[in-house]
Amino acid sequence: MNAIGASTDAVSADDGTRQRDAATRRCAAVSEPMAGEMQFAMRDIDFSRVNLQYLICARDMARDYPERAAVLLGVPDALGQLLARLSTDELTAVIEVEAPLLIPRQEPWWWHRLFTALQAGRPDEIRAVLDQAGLLVASEGPRGSGACA
Repeated sequence: MNAIGASTDAVSADDGTRQRDAATRRCAAVSEPMAGEMQFAMRDIDFSRVNLQYLICARDMARDYPERAAVLLGVPDALGQLLARLSTDELTAVIEVEAPLLIPRQEPWWWHRLFTALQAGRPDEIRAVLDQAGLLVASEGPRGSGACA
């Protein structure tokens, strides 16, 4: 079984445009000035499905490859073990959290290189940038150490 397993829905190529358009509409943030800066109206952002799918995939990886999970997820071993013990029903509680639970891990220069390659339609550069991501993540190792509360 792959890391995604049977718990997520497959998206066909025909659904690509519909999925992209729906995601764009759901993720469009409305800005309102507040205390001199722009704040996102959180009611207009819904990452709940992404949060759940990520946690299910991360949990499956922690179960299937516990020795790799801490490094790839960037968490201490104890947190990976705790995640591995959670059921899909238990993870489903995060559906109520619409704000993103994840943050990009790479440095801004990496994202700039990726976005530039995507925009230019350069598949060799995209592949090189994505290959580099795995090396950067592996070199970071797990964040923190020790037991989780």
